[in-house]
Amino acid sequence: MGEDGRLRVLGQDFLFYKINKVIVIKLMVPLIICLFASLLATPVVLIAIFSNNSLRQETRYLLLANTLVNDLIYSVLNTFIDILNATGVGMPKVVCETLLYVLTVAYCNGILTVTAMVVDTYVAVSWPLHYHSLLPQSRALKIIICIWIISAASPSIIYIMTLGTQQNPLSMLSICILPLIFMFSFLRLPLLKIYYSLTVIYFIICFVLISSSYVMLYCKTKTSGIWTGNSRARQTYLIHSMLLFFYFVPLLVLVAGGALQELDLISYVTGLWINMSMANMLMMLPKAVSPYVYALRYREVTKTIQSLSLLRHIRRVNPTVSGV
Repeated sequence: MGEDGRLRVLGQDFLFYKINKVIVIKLMVPLIICLFASLLATPVVLIAIFSNNSLRQETRYLLLANTLVNDLIYSVLNTFIDILNATGVGMPKVVCETLLYVLTVAYCNGILTVTAMVVDTYVAVSWPLHYHSLLPQSRALKIIICIWIISAASPSIIYIMTLGTQQNPLSMLSICILPLIFMFSFLRLPLLKIYYSLTVIYFIICFVLISSSYVMLYCKTKTSGIWTGNSRARQTYLIHSMLLFFYFVPLLVLVAGGALQELDLISYVTGLWINMSMANMLMMLPKAVSPYVYALRYREVTKTIQSLSLLRHIRRVNPTVSGV
């Protein structure tokens, strides 16, 4: 399909998008619900981690805090972009690109941090006596900084290339989505190839690390009896597997949808709805569930949250008691 044909199809997509604004608003319902659930629990878990000195010293809780911060950034920013899209409020192209860049960095950071949490669990189980010397707080902070750098590296390449190949970065866009940004770039095909290739590489690396860590964990602990029946280890494994499924599957769906679009096997309209459905539902679901799951699975976090609640209750009761 030539460039004129693509732009003509893109114009049809805009018309289809506007006509089906009711569907767009319906897609926002799970997005708003997930954001509300995340805002309700994530700050509480973060306060519990950072207010407890012992939790701040442990790598797993620092990685958990980084995951929750990323999830919160992604949820708020994704909802903000989607509200602008649904209301038809335009924004300059460069603003849209910057928002999508931050969104991509946050999502990549979340996936890499979840992967690091699985590897951290393997290290803790395999070398319990040397765990704190292998992963002290200072090294954990360095790992988190490295994760941020790695997460920003690939999106930065695409972001710089996109900005450098546009003639009118201040022109207004009525819809802010990643496929649209690629559509307006002169390096559209190279950018798509870089984007899809890096996404697949990220997925393979994380999948190999997570799978190998779980397999080695099982091999090391299968004779201990912790996997029998409805044990805590089995429950934790199932919960983490479900969360990882919702982290990774949307990426594969988006890559597959983009590849089918380039092969003209599905229309750009279909690709648009696939993109929005993934962003509003499957990509948001683990971000809404994670703070509740981790708060319940980590006993120390649960106890800290309960102690904070008890402390607030005592502070409210004290003035009355002193007055009596």
